[in-house]
Amino acid sequence: MNRNKSFSLLSQQEIDTLVKFLTEKKKGVGSDVMSQNSIDKLIRLIQTDKDRIVLNSSIAVDSLTMTFLEEIHFRDSADELCELRCNVNPETNYLELSIYNTVTDKTLSLIPKMFDEEDSESWGYSITPSFFNLLAQSLTLKYTQETLDLVCSVFAKVNYGSEDHKISEMYLPGSGALLECLL
Repeated sequence: MNRNKSFSLLSQQEIDTLVKFLTEKKKGVGSDVMSQNSIDKLIRLIQTDKDRIVLNSSIAVDSLTMTFLEEIHFRDSADELCELRCNVNPETNYLELSIYNTVTDKTLSLIPKMFDEEDSESWGYSITPSFFNLLAQSLTLKYTQETLDLVCSVFAKVNYGSEDHKISEMYLPGSGALLECLL
């Protein structure tokens, strides 16, 4: 089956799925749901590859853009190297994400509330390594292998009971995405 990579046209199966979704959710659907961006997200959600849901979509973080850090005057441009960092709070055991500007030596805490006003101030006990990478990509940040190892070990410990447990590939960033973000 040939998949439509540009998402500009919908296949009959995709249209049927969209109609079913909108029919089931029509009371909670606003007028902005039919934007091309929303349709693209729905198509990504229903696309499958060898009977698996495609989880590696482009940007899932809508409210933050590549220029977000410039807009809040944290960096002058995307050329100014900023690093995504991760630590575990020793009191709560929650993850704490921050962005470090290597030029100005400033640090900015990154919290879920920045993505969604209804969200919390903390990340919780773990996040998937693929989501961590997605944050870095969407904000044009880099991170170290040591930071990725921490994110992976915390995720494995919280979800599988052991820091050394092998993490399923569906939770890991793809090779290209990883290479784009590693320092």
